[in-house]
Amino acid sequence: MHAFAVLATLLCSAVTFIQSPADVFGPVRLHEPTPSSARDFGAVVSHAPSAILRPESPADIALLLATLSSSSSSSATGPRASVAARGTGHSLQGQAQARGGIVVETRSLPRAVSVRGGGRSKRVLRGRGRRRDVGGGTGGVPQDRAGAAVLDGLPVPHRGRDGVQCRHQRPGVQARAADQQRPATGSRHSSVSLAGENGEVVTCSPTRSSDLFFAVLGGLGQFGIITRARILLQHAPPKVRWVRAFYDSFDTFASDQELLVSMPEQVDYVEGFMVLNEHSIPSSSIAFPAHINFSPDFGSKGNKKVYYCIEFKVHDFQQDGSNSVDHVVELVSGELSYMRAHMYSVEVSYFDFLNRVRMEEESLRSRGLWDVPLRRAELHEGPHVQCGGVLL
Repeated sequence: MHAFAVLATLLCSAVTFIQSPADVFGPVRLHEPTPSSARDFGAVVSHAPSAILRPESPADIALLLATLSSSSSSSATGPRASVAARGTGHSLQGQAQARGGIVVETRSLPRAVSVRGGGRSKRVLRGRGRRRDVGGGTGGVPQDRAGAAVLDGLPVPHRGRDGVQCRHQRPGVQARAADQQRPATGSRHSSVSLAGENGEVVTCSPTRSSDLFFAVLGGLGQFGIITRARILLQHAPPKVRWVRAFYDSFDTFASDQELLVSMPEQVDYVEGFMVLNEHSIPSSSIAFPAHINFSPDFGSKGNKKVYYCIEFKVHDFQQDGSNSVDHVVELVSGELSYMRAHMYSVEVSYFDFLNRVRMEEESLRSRGLWDVPLRRAELHEGPHVQCGGVLL
């Protein structure tokens, strides 16, 4: 069963404006802002906070919220500030930033991971009812324990269509998708513990204060600061079959994506992207360990041709080397309408697939291509393309 321990506040609620870390009274230790606290993955907006909190425990966050609430109630007028949680900074529109307020750097929380089941607590437990408690400081795929569990074929967190992720900014739609596919072992989430803006800890679940529960899951960090997650475990498959198929029609591409999403028993990960030019394929295939012989005609500068790619995977739970995964891929691909000469697949370890984005990032960073500035003022210039009737 899943549970999230969350310290929450209405992150844009009224609190006394912070001029400097010293302006917050009480035993809350704040720090001067850093450059990273004013930026996120989207690199679209940059709002500097007045201070940052590096909590050593969930109690530090509760204390901060209680202090701000008390300070706010004693000052009915004047400027206000906000509080934002920042984990890995993967928000796109500044959700992990707090202009003039306080950024809570949740990665400073203990990176604790424990596995429990049947009333016992162990690193790994066999059988049904396994649970994994992940500390708020873990941030993503914990390399020390989760990685080892995957490589050893031991239980790992069950997720929907996007691998193992413990980030606070995107769980809404994906959580619902995962709930629709969950195994018959019970509900994916059981309860959420939250500290309100006055620092008081409350508990909610799908049946108890459900509005608050689902608001936290899908609130892009606006309704809570997740400090601990309890995640349903299942045995990790040793291998996955990773497939890419290419399209020259957006309508066919979109239709096949919808078809794959409707196959939760066969396919549990689906992603689609545009192929704008000959550079798109190698730049998005760093972690895809198979040669892709796809060199279509992208047209002239004034008559640009766009292609599309669907990526999906099939788990291999077979330990006897049987070809059941290949059979599933054959059945699934037989229902798709991709460009027949351009479907590519490769077998990789489960961990390598989960770690694919990290591999892409490390490669791009090594070439200085991760933080590439884009002059937005010139976006109206040059050729445009259409994607499903939308001008890009």
